[in-house]
Amino acid sequence: MFQKYKWKKRLLISYFHDDESQSFMKEEINRFFINNNQAIEERQLKHIAITRDDFDINQIPLINKDTFGLYLVGLDGTLKRYSKDLKLLESLFDVIDSMPMRKMGMEK
Repeated sequence: MFQKYKWKKRLLISYFHDDESQSFMKEEINRFFINNNQAIEERQLKHIAITRDDFDINQIPLINKDTFGLYLVGLDGTLKRYSKDLKLLESLFDVIDSMPMRKMGMEK
């Protein structure tokens, strides 16, 4: 499902068990993306919100169907960071800026 983003975008995947908690989290994440639009673009970051009902979670090996939260996926398609709540947003840019692919991009 996320293969089309490999080497093109870093993904922030929010995965929660129901629409109510997903709605609150998505609103907070959308606010974060709007307030940090330029930094988001520079870091090639895309947000994808999913719930257990959206698809067969077994098809996505990065996500455990019972582990809800935020998943940061790197350009290489591997899981870089997980947080069970929105705390990942506080350090998101630092985490991304410490990644080898990001460092190479900043040096150019």
